[in-house]
Amino acid sequence: MVEVVGGADGPEVWLRRRDADGPYLRAPLRDLLTAAAGRPWRIERAVAGSVRVRQMGGAVEVTARTGPLSATLELAFSPDGLLTVTTVWHNETSRTITDVAAGLLLNLPTADAHVTMPGVLYNGNPSSDPRRRVPRIGPEPGDGFVCEEHRLPIPAVNIAWDDRYVSLLAHPTPRRAPDGSVAYGSLGVVRAPDGTVAYGSPGVLRGGPRSGDAAPPSGGLTIAAMTGVIMFDGEPDVCYVSKAEVADRPVGYVDLAPGETITAHHTLDWGHVEPRGFGFRTLVRAAGRLYHEPGARPLAREDIVRLKTNAMDARWAGDGHLAYAGNRHGRPRTYLYGWTGQCLKLARCDAELGLTGGEPERVERARRAADFYVEGSRTATRGLRRGRYLLDDDRWEMFRKDDACFVSSRAHGETVADLAELALRFGDAGLEVPPAWEEAVEDAAAFFWRTRLPEGIVPLGWTPEGAPFSPMVSAAGIACVLAMLGAYRLGGERVWLRRAEEVMGHYHRLHAATFERPFAHATLDASGEDKEAGMYYFMAVWELYRLTGREQYARWAEVAADWLLTFVYVWSPEYDQGSTFARRGFAACGWPAVSVQNHHLDVFFPTSELMEFGLATGRPHYAERAGRILLAMGQGICREPGDWGFDVPGEQGEGFFQTNWQRTGEANTWNPSWVIALPLHHALRMRKVS
Repeated sequence: MVEVVGGADGPEVWLRRRDADGPYLRAPLRDLLTAAAGRPWRIERAVAGSVRVRQMGGAVEVTARTGPLSATLELAFSPDGLLTVTTVWHNETSRTITDVAAGLLLNLPTADAHVTMPGVLYNGNPSSDPRRRVPRIGPEPGDGFVCEEHRLPIPAVNIAWDDRYVSLLAHPTPRRAPDGSVAYGSLGVVRAPDGTVAYGSPGVLRGGPRSGDAAPPSGGLTIAAMTGVIMFDGEPDVCYVSKAEVADRPVGYVDLAPGETITAHHTLDWGHVEPRGFGFRTLVRAAGRLYHEPGARPLAREDIVRLKTNAMDARWAGDGHLAYAGNRHGRPRTYLYGWTGQCLKLARCDAELGLTGGEPERVERARRAADFYVEGSRTATRGLRRGRYLLDDDRWEMFRKDDACFVSSRAHGETVADLAELALRFGDAGLEVPPAWEEAVEDAAAFFWRTRLPEGIVPLGWTPEGAPFSPMVSAAGIACVLAMLGAYRLGGERVWLRRAEEVMGHYHRLHAATFERPFAHATLDASGEDKEAGMYYFMAVWELYRLTGREQYARWAEVAADWLLTFVYVWSPEYDQGSTFARRGFAACGWPAVSVQNHHLDVFFPTSELMEFGLATGRPHYAERAGRILLAMGQGICREPGDWGFDVPGEQGEGFFQTNWQRTGEANTWNPSWVIALPLHHALRMRKVS
């Protein structure tokens, strides 16, 4: 329900629900619209006394004077019950007005809320390294983050507080300039100074005094849907341009000739949510009702299998698969285990292809790869293993972090879990499973258990001596729970199932019960909230559900799946004329973004597990999304020598740049072996499921 009522500061709009007492949100109509000309951009309230309201059939129309422009706001419900908001700013003067920044604002009656901006901001990104520049909304008046719509997989902002939420979802419309470049609107959240509706650094964003009880508390939050201007750390015209890097970039300003208009379309959703950290789930549900783009399907699943198999075969080097394509990137010939290397994930793919296709040489390659790892990666600490082998130096070594040797719990747990899966696949096929494989899995599981932090979880990683590398609480080590479950499935000892359940209970309490501290720190080249941390939580609780049948784990998996889907694009931005993406018709819809630090697309996602979960638990929409995701990732795969910058068919770049983070509309040619392993692994599993 929407009501427009009289208020102390002029007409107010009240957002209500029939099943709740009182409004979810009340806002003076004067505060909803802003427009100003000049740089840097600022927010100014609509002119006092200029607001007019009239009802037009099933819609409400609001007109006001906003700075140098007139504005019209139309509110109307769509057939499915969501409130559509259409805003038009009009230059009624006889002169061109330059450097216009206009927008739609929602002032919220809280300074303490859980904010979600998909792909870039999760509850303020509390786990991100404070020494790095990443999107945040700081605690001080004037703090804020406003970014281009094309950075957002779901172009929306959700704010949840107490037991309620409000979401503003954009319907992005490209503005194409005469030179062929494309611009979109912008979305974000800013924190207000006391007693104003203007937000930002003093003297930059300003507004008049408020009156009456409609004023938010000091530092209250405002959703800002602007015509393209941006803000980083409260500073206007600052753009997040690369990994932890920003630059001055005054984008999004519009020049309006006499009679010209700017039009924006948004949808408002509001209601009850408990706990407030689950507000992101309401975004996923609303996105499913609003965005219906099917995504690209350049290759069939079997084409992906064929091409990725070819790329995998080109990486075989005697005892494993090379992490990099020879010396293409100036790196030594290396086997890498877990994270970017995925030697044992590729061994699993080889084994699956060999067993289903009657190719015993592939099965033997998988055996050799696993034997080489188990025999050579040991350290003096039982259960702790090295993760890198340099072929030309005949030397094993560890990863490095902060200039120190480091064993990543994410990479180690992932590798041991793959070793367990390979052993299980061999056993299912009636093949001999080397006792050393099972011993390696159980030794690692025991090591993970005994080196836990006081919080009951696995540390970020370990020193060469086996001590926790850091006391930091993170989701990095959830992959180690999959290894514990592998030990249970291999040996049948229920102690490993009980221990895995206990550790997952701690992870749930710390990260997923309220999402006050979302999943973070799984990637080794970033330091913050990231998709891959949530990915291993989802995989672990889905595996626990399969092993125990406990409905609680299915519920946990469903919540985690929704969190992961906030990283997956439900729409496709357009690209500048002449860019690779524009020439090749690249569509972002279906692709997952990476992290709050790295704003690009890649193929690291639990695609097949999402399909299995959806089909097995009567949640078919997850299976449908998984199918679209796999096929969308067929874009960028080399089909013939020279395609996408590669010589070997099946190769694919690691990064696709859908936004102005690094190189808009381009893909890189950095191709570590995980870009082969993950799509092939998921395509093979999804072939079985179907």
